Amino acid sequence: MTHDQLIERVAAGCTTGDAAHAPAGFPLLTDAIDESSALLFEENLRRGAKPAAEWMCGIEFELFGYDVSRGGHPARLNPAQVQGVLAGFAPAPGDLVYEGGTVVEANAGRMNRLTVEPGGQIEFSGAPQRKLADVEREVTRYLARLHEIAEAESFVFLAVGFDPLCTLDEQRWFPKMRYDVMRPYLATRGARAWDMMTRTCSVQANLDYGAEADLAQKFLVGNRLAPIATAIFANSPFENGRLSGYKSTRAAAWLSTDDDRAGISPPALREKSFSPAAFIAYALDVPMLFAQRAGSYTEAPTGMKFGDFLARGCDALAPVFGDWADHLTTIFTDARLKQHLELRSADCGSLAHALAFQAYWKGLLYCPDALSHALRIAPDLNRDDALELRAAVARDALAARAAGVDVLALAKESVALAVEGLSRVAPEELPYLDVLRQQVVADEISPADILLRNWRGSWHASMSCVFEHLRIA
Repeated sequence: MTHDQLIERVAAGCTTGDAAHAPAGFPLLTDAIDESSALLFEENLRRGAKPAAEWMCGIEFELFGYDVSRGGHPARLNPAQVQGVLAGFAPAPGDLVYEGGTVVEANAGRMNRLTVEPGGQIEFSGAPQRKLADVEREVTRYLARLHEIAEAESFVFLAVGFDPLCTLDEQRWFPKMRYDVMRPYLATRGARAWDMMTRTCSVQANLDYGAEADLAQKFLVGNRLAPIATAIFANSPFENGRLSGYKSTRAAAWLSTDDDRAGISPPALREKSFSPAAFIAYALDVPMLFAQRAGSYTEAPTGMKFGDFLARGCDALAPVFGDWADHLTTIFTDARLKQHLELRSADCGSLAHALAFQAYWKGLLYCPDALSHALRIAPDLNRDDALELRAAVARDALAARAAGVDVLALAKESVALAVEGLSRVAPEELPYLDVLRQQVVADEISPADILLRNWRGSWHASMSCVFEHLRIA
């Protein structure tokens, strides 16, 4: 299947299916839009609402791959090697998605997908599941196959938030067309934008929402508690083979990456009231990264606010609904809104931590009482204070204190609240939070603290020991 064919099968407002299954009267991705379409964008968000009985959880899990076949200094996988990994998951040739001659995506079976990040990081996008046991089953199946490929090819895959070993100059940029447009623009928007693109990996939880009031609460909590989640799951204290000075170097890279589209979403900051209209107004003010036509990416509107593009187009390029869908994927806030909510604030870590991240947010957001309580305790900060908190968390994780926030105390309170919420909506899933109850509540540490303790202790500053500890396949 080509990239064009995949796009043509997706109707606006739908995540799967073809144009024949588009909601009645709702535009397709190729339909024209204009300044009057803001109401359409709001309606698109409202159409994402689901009854609580249908709420699911979907995981996204990014990993670094290295070639260790030659011994010595491991090298990040090159584009050909990455494509070979994708091909190793496709049940049939038709399950691979191409851009020109480049494999950019694989259907990994059971509605799971593999995609590629700019530095060749491989991302597992799991099909939404009602039960976390089913999320665990699919990730475990993925990791088992990845281990087989790694053993056969002399590859190693690490679960960590920032490449601990290879420098920026050693990164292998993946030849995906959208990255060719994003790369030069983002380089002008932050000193660490290329680090973010090639040297970071995260774990993400995708959760559903109900009516507008429920969406508002979840969006606010997801953004305002994002720095606390960053601290809990901090797992990247290394860069270029040595200590970086941060417990989450991934979070530090994001601090110097395009303020227009990163960090806590502006509609979630103090003195802002969230509504679909407020979110749309914010997104219209975010500059575009590209526009896509006939499978190619054009930089004609790059840097142009989407609202201006909507009003007048550019270079004879008239806006279509697909431009809006693409634009939402280029907003990189800690909690991102599409027709579901994406929680994006954590370093990648072990399978236990990846599943704990799902359970943490499910407990907080899917229990109405826990959600209301979470909104009361979540820091309600202005932009400057939010930036101060994010910077402190990147450096010190759970030990951070900034903008009047005691991160450890709030982390403990949020974990207890997640336990309470999960016990009400899915009590059989409480064991997924055991690792947080032990590390955060009892031991008061993050994964980065464990890495640092071992680095300074029995590992004797050995990057080989770090590598082996972080290895997941």
